[in-house]
Amino acid sequence: MDIHNLELDIACYATAVYHEVNTRTLEEKVGVINVIRNRLHSGLWGNSVCSVVYANNQFAVQDETHHPVNERAYLETKLLVIDTIIHHKHANPVANALYFHDDSIPPKKEWFGKRKKTHIGRMVFY
Repeated sequence: MDIHNLELDIACYATAVYHEVNTRTLEEKVGVINVIRNRLHSGLWGNSVCSVVYANNQFAVQDETHHPVNERAYLETKLLVIDTIIHHKHANPVANALYFHDDSIPPKKEWFGKRKKTHIGRMVFY
């Protein structure tokens, strides 16, 4: 295992999770981590975690309107990624979902042709 690539993967996971669901529940965060992992395994968004996270208009990481990063919260997110991806401490609550959105968006039976898998907190996964 290449430690440099591992550190980069963890940072990309954490950046996406932090900007998408930082103030949400643990299960919502784990859900987003698993959507990223599912997308990586699908090969449709690239062949690395960072290519998935930085794919065009897929995650909020490219949005310039974010507030400054809370370093403690970001570090806690990195630790959650490590616990989920490396140590397998958290089960995958979203099955093979490839998409998610906040439930403030009107509910749909399908999202990008995918059927709803689950609703966790305020996040809907497809």
